[in-house]
Amino acid sequence: MSLDRSYQRSAASGRPPRRAKWAFQFPANWRDEIDFVLLSALLILIALGGGSAFADTMSLLYVRLAAVVTMVAFLLTPARPDWHTYRAPILMLAVLAAIIAAQLVPLPPSLWEALPGREPYLEAARALGIPQPWRALSLTPDLTANSLATLIVPAAVLFGVTKLAAHQRERLLPIFIILCSVSMALGILQLGSGHQSALYWYKRTYPGTAVGLLANRNHQAAMLAVLFIALYAWNQLPVRDRIWKRWRTGIATTLGIAVIPVLLATGSRAGVLLALFSIAVAIFAFPVNRLRPGAMVKNARLIRTGIISLLVIIAVATWRFGRALSIQRLLGGAPNVEEDLRFRYAPLVWDIIRKTFPAGTGFGSFDPVFRQYEPDAILKNTYFNHAHNELLELVMTAGLAGVVLLGAFVLWCTLKFVAAIRDKGNKRRYHDTILGLTMIVVFLLASLVDYPLRTPLLQSWFAIACAWLCSARRVERSEAR
Repeated sequence: MSLDRSYQRSAASGRPPRRAKWAFQFPANWRDEIDFVLLSALLILIALGGGSAFADTMSLLYVRLAAVVTMVAFLLTPARPDWHTYRAPILMLAVLAAIIAAQLVPLPPSLWEALPGREPYLEAARALGIPQPWRALSLTPDLTANSLATLIVPAAVLFGVTKLAAHQRERLLPIFIILCSVSMALGILQLGSGHQSALYWYKRTYPGTAVGLLANRNHQAAMLAVLFIALYAWNQLPVRDRIWKRWRTGIATTLGIAVIPVLLATGSRAGVLLALFSIAVAIFAFPVNRLRPGAMVKNARLIRTGIISLLVIIAVATWRFGRALSIQRLLGGAPNVEEDLRFRYAPLVWDIIRKTFPAGTGFGSFDPVFRQYEPDAILKNTYFNHAHNELLELVMTAGLAGVVLLGAFVLWCTLKFVAAIRDKGNKRRYHDTILGLTMIVVFLLASLVDYPLRTPLLQSWFAIACAWLCSARRVERSEAR
């Protein structure tokens, strides 16, 4: 058996043979990759079964079980979690879990009766002659317990991120891009296979629209809106191979163009506006550092103008061919569009908040409590499962404690953004902050008209976005080592 030329040259020179660039190389220390492999497998399982927010979705059983098993596996791997770097999101997630758990603690009758909004239940008990037992603060303890269980998935994902190195954390960005690409492809197949297609995985969904891996078209649109900033950030990552750099730019451009028709076909009006926000951040927030210094300003303007023009042309073409349901609904011309109940019922939600604040009604209690206050004039054969405005629903179900926690989270994000702007010379910190903050802002803005963060799939990537905001210190420490 003869040796190839590289082995012959290495034998003559006494140096070890050199592998081809494309050859697979098993990690020198494979134990360092265990946590990344576990987290990747968990994210795949969440993508396959965590696209619905309804508590009776059967796939949530194995998604939550997988999260628990993965969390136990993280405890057994050799890498140490970096609690200090990610202490802020971990602490806020723990506080949220504590608030929900506190709503399940039984209270003495005298204290429970003093809570605002409990008068109708007291009157019913007096009319029946039933003495008041010890009751939890939540009016629906079973649904509140389910809300506590939903935190298992983002907690497992966040725990996994704390055990990753800086280069492993960067690999999560291509995973998100691949996830969005699969959801896009599935959405295209759903459009082509009709309303009764088996490709719609969830019982409660939007047949005839490109929902992809999710059950709700607005949730799919929110995720695809984030794809623009993810593609731009991925293309900005440093790479040594020039050939791969060109390929990566081509892939990012192709996916950025392909997502426009799919996004418009979802029928989400908010998704169109969120996509415009994500594109604006991608174009203007990130510096154009791929060009020669002399041609930087001129070529940057040409690139930005060309990208905006191309996206407008694609959007107009999709609209003209009748597939841009999002634009039709945005302009008010879509057929069979009912009156938007989220705005019509907002005053009624405010009335519930006024009667139950500051105690709240309990996480997960919106639907039963809303039925109690719903007037007969607006009764219909469908039900209003959420407020479609997470700010209103948080104030209603969590009361003052939820408002304080949300304010602390917004303040933390603001401080992280200000720190990144002041230290703009640290490109890695600026890159991670803009990426994570844009993803957070898109999901929060989408939550003002829907409930995307109630799905395990988007909960997981929201947790990863929070981790990207914390990544600067870890990067600096790893580079110092």
